[in-house]
Amino acid sequence: MYLHTRNVNDYYFAEIGVQIDHEGTIAECRQRGFKLLEKQPGFLSNPIFCGSYDEQWSLRKLMRRFIWHDRIHAKAMYRMAIKTFGNTIPDIFHFTDT
Repeated sequence: MYLHTRNVNDYYFAEIGVQIDHEGTIAECRQRGFKLLEKQPGFLSNPIFCGSYDEQWSLRKLMRRFIWHDRIHAKAMYRMAIKTFGNTIPDIFHFTDT
């Protein structure tokens, strides 16, 4: 599940025209992708890109997708860790509050 979460990096960034890989940790992948994105002129103007399957993408949509995708998988990994190791795993993201 961790690898799946990390491996969406190149797909999501490619949807807005940034070519990147998914080598390293999730944080390293995202950091490289955003550094490349920041080098594109007008990246904060939230331009619309036609991604795969003719889906429209923007920086705003990319951010929402990363947050949504990472959160659902982080919650699932937290649940798996609890089942494996018991309640010794701190709930730093307050998954049990929802």
